[in-house]
Amino acid sequence: MHWPHASQRHRVRRNDKIPRMIHQNHSRMICYLVSAIAMFLGCKNVESICERAWHIQRHVSPSYKAMLSIFIVKTLIADLHTFHPNHLPATPTHDFFGMNIFAEAWVSSFHPKNTFTLSSNHRRTAIAESSTFFDSKILRNAPKQNPGNALLWSNGVSIYSNEANQSTAPFEPKKQLDLRILLIDNHDSYTYNLYQYLSTMTTEPVTVVMNDAYSSWDDFMQHLSGDASSTASLHEYFDCLILSPGPGQPACPDDMGIVLETIRKNSDIPILGVCLGHQALGYVYGKDKIGKKSLTDDIYSDGTIGNNNQGAEVKLAPCGPVHGLMSSVFWLKDDDSIGSNSSGHHLTCQLFNGLPQNFDVVRYHSLVVDFSECRDNLVIEPIAWCNSFNSSATNEFVSQNETICMALRHKKYPHYGVQFHPESIGTGEVGYRLLWNFCDFADQYKARRRHQLGMPIKAPFRNTNIESSDPAIKLGESNNGIQPTYRVLIHKITGVEIGGKIKMPSPEVVFDELYRSRPNSFWLDSSTGGECFDNNDPNSQLPNGDTQVEGCPITSNSRFSIMGSDDGPLSRKIEYFGSEHCAERRGLSVISKRPDQNLRYKSEKRNDTDILSYLRERLVNASEFVDVVHLLDFATCYDGADDEITISALAEFDKDIISNEIPFDYRGGYIGYLGYEVRHDTQCRILEQEGVQGCVANDRENSGKTNPNVPTAAFLFADRSLVYDHKNGDWYAIGVTNLEEVDDITSKADYHKFNNTEYTIAWIRSVKNSLLSMASSKARLTKSTATSSAYNPQEKTNLTFIPNRSKETYQKDIARSHQEIRNGESYELCVTNQLEAEFEAPLPKSKNIHEVPVSIYKLLRKKNPAPFSAYMGFYPDRLLEPSISSSGAVSICCSSPERFLSVKKPQLRSDCFHTSTAKKFIVESKPIKGTASRYTGNEPIEIAKKIDSQIASDLKESVKDKAENLMIVDLLRNDLGRICEVGSVHVPKLMHIETYATVHQMVSTVRGTLDGDKKNAIDVIEACFPGGSMTGAPKQRTMEILEDIEQGVSRGPYSGCLGYISLNGCMDMNIIIRSAIVTPMDGDESTASRWKASVGCGGAITALSVSEDEYQEMLLKSRAVCDTISEWVEQVSEGNEGI
Repeated sequence: MHWPHASQRHRVRRNDKIPRMIHQNHSRMICYLVSAIAMFLGCKNVESICERAWHIQRHVSPSYKAMLSIFIVKTLIADLHTFHPNHLPATPTHDFFGMNIFAEAWVSSFHPKNTFTLSSNHRRTAIAESSTFFDSKILRNAPKQNPGNALLWSNGVSIYSNEANQSTAPFEPKKQLDLRILLIDNHDSYTYNLYQYLSTMTTEPVTVVMNDAYSSWDDFMQHLSGDASSTASLHEYFDCLILSPGPGQPACPDDMGIVLETIRKNSDIPILGVCLGHQALGYVYGKDKIGKKSLTDDIYSDGTIGNNNQGAEVKLAPCGPVHGLMSSVFWLKDDDSIGSNSSGHHLTCQLFNGLPQNFDVVRYHSLVVDFSECRDNLVIEPIAWCNSFNSSATNEFVSQNETICMALRHKKYPHYGVQFHPESIGTGEVGYRLLWNFCDFADQYKARRRHQLGMPIKAPFRNTNIESSDPAIKLGESNNGIQPTYRVLIHKITGVEIGGKIKMPSPEVVFDELYRSRPNSFWLDSSTGGECFDNNDPNSQLPNGDTQVEGCPITSNSRFSIMGSDDGPLSRKIEYFGSEHCAERRGLSVISKRPDQNLRYKSEKRNDTDILSYLRERLVNASEFVDVVHLLDFATCYDGADDEITISALAEFDKDIISNEIPFDYRGGYIGYLGYEVRHDTQCRILEQEGVQGCVANDRENSGKTNPNVPTAAFLFADRSLVYDHKNGDWYAIGVTNLEEVDDITSKADYHKFNNTEYTIAWIRSVKNSLLSMASSKARLTKSTATSSAYNPQEKTNLTFIPNRSKETYQKDIARSHQEIRNGESYELCVTNQLEAEFEAPLPKSKNIHEVPVSIYKLLRKKNPAPFSAYMGFYPDRLLEPSISSSGAVSICCSSPERFLSVKKPQLRSDCFHTSTAKKFIVESKPIKGTASRYTGNEPIEIAKKIDSQIASDLKESVKDKAENLMIVDLLRNDLGRICEVGSVHVPKLMHIETYATVHQMVSTVRGTLDGDKKNAIDVIEACFPGGSMTGAPKQRTMEILEDIEQGVSRGPYSGCLGYISLNGCMDMNIIIRSAIVTPMDGDESTASRWKASVGCGGAITALSVSEDEYQEMLLKSRAVCDTISEWVEQVSEGNEGI
């Protein structure tokens, strides 16, 4: 089947039986409508508007007249300065909204495919109320409301799909195939979405290899066979190849690794190329003609194949880059077989078997395989297309071709390519089915080849780096059966009755009383928790049953607060200075208590490890994970030396018992942060996983643009901590004690501290009495002594924050990002900036230096409450550590709304899949992409709420924000796909709007299941860090570009994560955004009065981004934090705020 002429392509596309008359008269009707609206509303520039409409008639592809017609109508409405008040509905919620919806409804009634569907009841209502403007008969042809997108399960794979992509029943493969698949990863961030899908289709594990893990194809084959002189064929080890998407261009050898050789030397094995893999096929075969000699005999020095006559070529897409956007694909059904292959087989892969015409797909690409100049005798041919359209926000690109190749095939070899992304959550079930069609074809191809040639079958290649290099270790014991190191004790503290109500002190009061004076302390503060449960409105429910109240979008994120310090006998402070610091400072230091009387603290400096290796070493190799928790209870509520003590041992994974007694997952453990520059370590882990050797994270030169006071990562081992339940008002004391004896103890008293559980019980009794004492004092029950009002972005302050890069430079960075996207180097880049300010904060004699930032955080948590807010301080203890001078000095004041990763135990027995004691964990990420400022006008409250609601609705419908969000959701699915069980990664919420005190956010939720007997929380971090919402995609290449754009300035804790890794294997980490990194500037940290605050902020840059809008969004994200610090400084200078 040859490439059809233009007339044939029109016939293929017009399969929807729409009368040709409508096609011919559609543009003229648009002109009439635009003119009528303009005159009806009194527009003075009717002629200009009609010219816009007439442009559709003369210069635009017929298939996209409808889309541009909507744009014209909306632009017309936006250009009008005034409406006649009698022509508008009385409520302000409609504004221009009803007109916009009417435009979509009217155009979609004539559009051949009814592409534009209504997405909510609000839109449908707007259409009905807008009908007063026009003849209601027009609306009879408007499409019915689309019930939206749905999650389907197909063979355990969670698939997001539009209704248009659904058949009568979800597709389910009849069986798993005995297929050995090699997946070559082109350094992409979506490869493991392919891996997850493919792994559900075959009984054999899918092998993933990075495209540059081997120097050449011959090197790879020698590694396979283990024999340098072997002439083995790939067929002996694999049955088919998948070439992943990725950044770059096929013409660049550094981008492709062994991919081009793989294609050239494997003409007799089925190959499917996706996106960049598809382009690689077009690049290799684009100039080849039918009848030429063997490919391997005709390879030119520049890497091209064949002659220079006209043919298919890989070039920049005429429509500009398309990332995260949907297009409809139409394809040619061909029942004829491909020409005889090298083995004499006659077999065709029906790649689109069972798929409808005009099915919707997600596209991420800047390049295309162009067949516009091709001849009929090429060895490859296109088999599917989509219509071209302008994808740039700047209108830089003009469509030149009516169609773009979306799939191709070789006429002789079993090689196929698809330009779109079948693995995307937006492509959905059709993508899964397309991959199945290819795998089914490869299975048939394998069977025929083996039957005809009698080929031997060797064992599939096993890359030993595919699985974690660490042995599978159960949480309760190490590899050699050693028992856990620690015992965890938990005691629930209920309140006292005051005035007929049970009272307990608030988290702010407790932190002030117990931990504020400590140089190293933490407060994982769900600062929205009080509002969530104190102001619970049962009538305000989200679709999933969560409660929506002002400033508190999801109560499950805000129920518990955790706090503590380094005051326990087993506590440790771990600081890691990575490759962004000077060589002398690099390494990991551990400061811990010495169990003797000669020196209270000891310090260990290690240059041979990084923070994640240390945490793995301690939690796994040193058996710090626990399977049992001990519930502690006293016979009486108040102090008494002879209280009867009962200790009940509960199995962590017995869901029916543990969830009733202890409603949270935290059991003590490591609490701290990972700065963005830990990415150098995690990226090395990923490269090693896929066969790349020799990656060294710590061999980089120091840029000199790093704050020396701020460690790359820092953690406390918290053997004593408190948990507050905002829902029930209860406190829990958690103590960790040794199970093993400590050898180097010289005194009986210290032996009692380090080895006796009674010492920990005594601490629990003491802290219980302290909390009850606070509860008895009415003055200490108040949540705050500050008199600050809610955050108002219109407030003006005097402190000036200076951006690290000016507005002009930042906008040039955006232009550079657009160019990188245009060239295919990235889909999306999260460009960030640092806003910095210096301020004076004289220290009272009765206070310590590290208490200054605590006051800033207390104000921030009131001004901008968030479910993942936190305070952390890491400072040298000068009284106790005179010999230790390498410690950092930093406070993190964080009001983050974004969860990076959580690893939690399933809440229900049915979630465990096997038995009630199965060690399964649920991994969750909640990426945020899409931000809009909340309305803060002076209108009456009802009107203001409606306007604010409209802002949220506009955010939900924003094409740009949805594209950004989709890209990161697919990236997170990929990251979780590296370590979660096959078929378990799914998206329960996609592009959900959450409302906070100052902004609306577009948030998605991605989940998967972790096998706790094989993987742990450290594996999850290594697979996913840094968060994709702070990098862009593909992650590795994009981070390299961002480092250059951001001029080598370290992001520090900003863009990293903060939270806990619990001793029972659970974890909860936020993304450090909406935060201030506060450090002392004076030489002597003990008396410093001058401080520096750095506020990181940024935004995702895509092809649809507008420079000015992105700069303003960057400032919006920083405003709440910057204004809070400014207000605090002003209060201190006026003497109104105590430190």
